[in-house]
Parts: sequence; C-alpha cells; structure tokens
Amino acid sequence: LNYAKKIYRLGYPYMFMQFLATLYIVVLNIILADFCDEAVAVLGLYYKLQTFFFIPLFAFQTCIVPVLSYNYASKQYKRCRLIMKDSVLFSLTFMLIGVFCFEVLPKTLLQLFSNEADVLRIGIPAFRIIGSSFLPAVISLLSPVFFQAIGNAKASALLSVIRQLGCLIPIFWAFSKLGLVYTWIAFPAAEIITGVIGIVLYLRQIKK
Repeated sequence: LNYAKKIYRLGYPYMFMQFLATLYIVVLNIILADFCDEAVAVLGLYYKLQTFFFIPLFAFQTCIVPVLSYNYASKQYKRCRLIMKDSVLFSLTFMLIGVFCFEVLPKTLLQLFSNEADVLRIGIPAFRIIGSSFLPAVISLLSPVFFQAIGNAKASALLSVIRQLGCLIPIFWAFSKLGLVYTWIAFPAAEIITGVIGIVLYLRQIKK
C-alpha cells in the first residue's frame, strides 16, 4: 500500500493502475484455477487482446492531463468541461471498435491464439460479456485522470482502487459461487459502479 501511495504521489497514474492490475489479475487467476486451466487461459487471452484497445486509450488519457491541468490552473473551467466532453466522445467512438470485435468476432479473436474446444467454449460467451464493459470503462478510466489532472490525487486513487480491487475482485468471487459463466459479469458490473461514482464526484467538483 505504501508503495502504491508513493507511485501516485509521484504523479504516475498509469504505473499505479498497472500495479493494481497485476494484483487483481493474480487474484482472478486463483479464483479461476478452481474451475479449470482453460478458464485461466481465457482470462490471459483477454488481457492480451484488450491491450489493442486500452493501451491507446491510456496514451490518450496521458495526453489530456497537461491540457486539463493548464486550463484548470488558469481557471478556464468551462474549457476543462469541454475537454472532458470531447475526450469522452472520442474514447467512446474508439472503444466501439473493441465492443464490435468482442461481441461479433469472439471466436476469431480466440483462434488467433488457441483452437482448443474448451477454450472456445468458455471464451466465446466470456468475451461477449466482458465486451459489454468497454463503453462504461471509458467513464471509469477518464474520471481518475480528470482528478489527477486537477491535483485531487485522493479522488483519483480512490476511483482506481474501487474499480480494480473494491468492485471487480469481490463481485468476481461472489459470482464464481454461481458458476464460471457468471464470473465474467464482474467486468461490466465493476465498470458501471465505478463510472457512476466517478460521475457523482465529477459533478460535485463541477458544482464547486
């Protein structure tokens, strides 16, 4: 925890998010290992493929931080809101490509790495469920960046922790008790919950 705080205080939200991602992937793998090795393989394939859509989004977020910071320091609050609006619209448009690939082409994506019947059987419905999380992920990823840019590291770190540890792991574990296919619902659920909290905090900041 102290290591994570130091990273965030140094102003490296991407590194902080990677630290959290590594932590929760280990936990999810432990949960999936109780089902079968193929389930673990599906999660691994998902993280290989989702980088095509999330890494550019992370890069875009890094680019808007100095722009937001400059305008916020200059008290150009209206411009900050316009930057956030345009960023959300651009990101949603980009992530629609990811939604299309995961909803329409899950088998094709999986077959890039594996043709095992069990991997396809588990992976196709998993990819379609996880793919529905891409659009709400835009809000849950942009809101921490906004608070990081305006110097509110506590709110930014809180949203990142809620998304990856506070929501995803507990929901994933709870749904694993119902069956393997239900575990993947944790991804869209975590993004929606974090997005709603992010919007509430953002609107509160706008009100100030």
